[in-house]
Amino acid sequence: MKKVWKRALAALLGLGMVFSLTACGNDSGESSQPPANSGTAASAEPSAGTPSGGGSKTIVGIYKMGTATWFIQEGAASQKVVEDAGYTWKYMDCDQNAATYMDLLNTVITDKVDGVLVCLPDQNLSQTTVDMLTEAGIPVIAVDDALEDENGEKLAPWVGIDGYNIGLTTGEWGVNYIKENNLADDESFGILLMTADTISSCVPRTEGELAAINEAFPDFPASRIFRADCDTSAADGNQAADAVITGHPEIKKWLVLGVSDESSQGAARAIESAGLGANSMVVGLGAYLCPDEFDNPDSCFRAAAYFSARDIGGTAAQSMLDYLENGTEIPAIHAVGATIVEYGDDLAAVMPEYAG
Repeated sequence: MKKVWKRALAALLGLGMVFSLTACGNDSGESSQPPANSGTAASAEPSAGTPSGGGSKTIVGIYKMGTATWFIQEGAASQKVVEDAGYTWKYMDCDQNAATYMDLLNTVITDKVDGVLVCLPDQNLSQTTVDMLTEAGIPVIAVDDALEDENGEKLAPWVGIDGYNIGLTTGEWGVNYIKENNLADDESFGILLMTADTISSCVPRTEGELAAINEAFPDFPASRIFRADCDTSAADGNQAADAVITGHPEIKKWLVLGVSDESSQGAARAIESAGLGANSMVVGLGAYLCPDEFDNPDSCFRAAAYFSARDIGGTAAQSMLDYLENGTEIPAIHAVGATIVEYGDDLAAVMPEYAG
C-alpha cells in the first residue's frame, strides 16, 4: 500500500467535513444517463423507446438498476457487439421493480425478440423467466445475477464475476491495511461487512472477504466483526451501516469491505456523518464510483475491487450472437476476476471506461 496516499489521505480527511448521501448522487451511483432507447419504470409503456441499430434481429438487455453506472457500461458493451454484427439492440430498465420487470418480459415476448440478456430484480422470478422465454422460443443469458432454482442450481447460462475470489482479493487487501496500521489488537477498531444475503451472486463475495480475514487473524474477536445487510443500493447500504455504527459507539475506526460500490458509498456517508471518516477505510466492490469518491476530499471510500462491466456485457452479447448465427452452444458459466485500485492510482490506465 502506498505511503504517499496515506499521508495525503490523512491531510484530506482531516478537514472533517460531512457530506450527505444526497450530495453525492442518487442511490444507484448514477454518473451518466442510460441509453436513449431504454424502457423504464416511469414509461407509460415499459418498452417505450426506439431500438438502436437497424438489424433484422433484436437482442434485448433487461437490467434491474438501469440507471446505475455498472449497468450503463455493461449495456453499452453489449450494444456495441450487437450493432457491430448488424443486429438491433434494446436496453430496458426495470428499476428494481418486479412488476415492471414482468411487464418488460411480456413485452419482449410479444415483440418476438431473438435473444434476451437479463439481470432480474428478484431471483425468485428465475423459474418464471426461464419458463416464459423457453415457451416463446427465446434464448436467455443471465448477467451478474444468476437465473437459478431454490437449490441454487443455474437454470440458464450465466456471465458474471467470480464472487468468491473477488471477495478474497478484497479481504486480502483489507488484511494488509489492518497490519500496516496496527489495528488487529486495537479494541476501538471494527470490521464492517456490507452483505446482500438475498442475492446469490453477492453471498460468495462476503464469504471470500471473511475467509481472508479469518486466515490472517484466526483470533480476531468475532465481537468486532459486524454485518450490514442491504439490497446493494447506496440508500439501503447507508441505513444498514448507520444502524451498526450507531449501535456500536465503542468502535471509532472502521474497515468496511463492500458487496457493491453503491452500498460502500452509503456506508462511507454513514461513517462520515458519525465523525469517524478520518480514521476509517471503506473499500468498494466494482470501482465504478472511485473517480467521484477519490475526487471527494472528505470521502473515506479510498479503495475498491475493479472488475469490468464491459467484459461481462461484451461476453454475454457475443455468446448470444454466436448461438443465433452459428448455433454455437452458450457456455454455462463465464466469470471474471478483479484487481484492487486505491487512492492515488492512475485510474485512467486501469479502468478507462470509468475514468475517461
